[in-house]
Amino acid sequence: MTGGEVGNDRGAPFSSLGVQAICPLILFVLFLSGPVLAEDSPPTPFSPDELQHGFFQFDTMPTAPEDVASEPMDYYKNPALDLSDFTDARPGGLLRHITLAESFEEDLDLRRGHRYYPIHPTKEFSADALAIHVVFRVFKHYSAYEIIGRLFPENVPGLSGKTFSDEESAYLALEDESGYLKFFPPSQAGWTPGQYRIDIFVGYEANEITRMGTLRFTVTPKA
Repeated sequence: MTGGEVGNDRGAPFSSLGVQAICPLILFVLFLSGPVLAEDSPPTPFSPDELQHGFFQFDTMPTAPEDVASEPMDYYKNPALDLSDFTDARPGGLLRHITLAESFEEDLDLRRGHRYYPIHPTKEFSADALAIHVVFRVFKHYSAYEIIGRLFPENVPGLSGKTFSDEESAYLALEDESGYLKFFPPSQAGWTPGQYRIDIFVGYEANEITRMGTLRFTVTPKA
């Protein structure tokens, strides 16, 4: 037997065994590569009828809360509604303390915030008073806002109580925990004896929704 014949005799059985071993391996590799090809393929087009965002358990999308909200309160339906029954009381809420006073003194706290202290708190003033002061303290807050006051001659001869005669506002920064409002007489002649009121508002606009309460005082004739 020659060398070539020996090589052919050995190569024939080797080729047969190699094909038998490689074919199952190729099939196995193709089987494993099937899912990989599927993942690499582009996604199916989105169908508008499909439910998305985790609402697959519903046949229809849930109703939005604002679509089933109850009827609003009367003062939201009718902004012109008189709310005196709700706010005709001493101001509270954000205000820790509020009082009428003849004057005030100022001090700075550790945070460089302004602190105001009332001098001679009272609800009765003389007609020769230069001004009426409202001194207040507020709770700690994390946003700046304003305290607004409007002066009304509630029961004063010759003056209408339907419109305010003076308006004052105090801006409260984050470090401010107190403030004051200062009101002057309705006329250059000075205060007319009678009963007055000051409506207090919290926010940046004075309206019936932001009104926190009312302070009342009396002006007596000059001594």
